[in-house]
Amino acid sequence: MKKSLILIRFVLILLMIPFGEQVFSKESHVLKVFFRYGSVPARGYEDPDYEEVGGLLGGHVSLGLDSTEIGFTNREREHLISNVNKINSVFYRKPIREFEEKSSGKKYVTFVIPISDDQYYKLLNLLQNYIEHTPYDYAFFGMRCTSATYEVLSHIGLFPEKSRTRNIQENFYPELLRRKMFRLAREKKLPTIFQEGRETRIWDVD
Repeated sequence: MKKSLILIRFVLILLMIPFGEQVFSKESHVLKVFFRYGSVPARGYEDPDYEEVGGLLGGHVSLGLDSTEIGFTNREREHLISNVNKINSVFYRKPIREFEEKSSGKKYVTFVIPISDDQYYKLLNLLQNYIEHTPYDYAFFGMRCTSATYEVLSHIGLFPEKSRTRNIQENFYPELLRRKMFRLAREKKLPTIFQEGRETRIWDVD
C-alpha cells in the first residue's frame, strides 16, 4: 500500500512538470495600444473645448502599460521638420485613470496584447530611457505619435524594425498604424475594445 502511494505521488509529480512549464512560458503581462480617432465638428455643432489637429486624419496613439499611459507629443508648437538642436518633444507618462477621464466621449479602439517577461522588461527599460531622454524631435515631417509608437513596438518584436525615414513615411498618421494593428489582431486573435465618440463630431472610420 505504501509503495502504491509513493508510485501514485511520483506519477502526479511527473504529470505536473510539463503543466508548470507551460504556465510559466505563457505571456504574463499586457500591453495596450490606444488609438483616438480623428474627427471634425458635426454640422450645426460647435465644440470649442475640443480642437482636433489633423481633422479626420488626426487623432492620437499611445501605450498602456500597468497603470500608466505613455505617449509621444510636442512640448510647444510642433516644428515643420526635425531640429536636433532644439528638441521640442517629450515621452509623457500619466496615470491610466487620468487617460480614462480624458478619453470620455471620444472614439477609441484599444488593442490588448499579451507580452512575455522578456518583452515587458525590455519595453519598461526602453520607455524609461525615452521618458528621461527623448531620442528625437517632434516634427510634422518627422517623428510623431504614430511613428514613435511603431518604433517602440518594433523594439519588442511586434513589427519589423525600419529606418527612421521609412517609419515616418509608412506611419505618417494614426490610421496607417491602426490598419497594421487590426491585421495583427486578426492574425493573433487579440482582444480589441471599441468606444464610440460623441455625436456632436464626425469621426474617422476604418
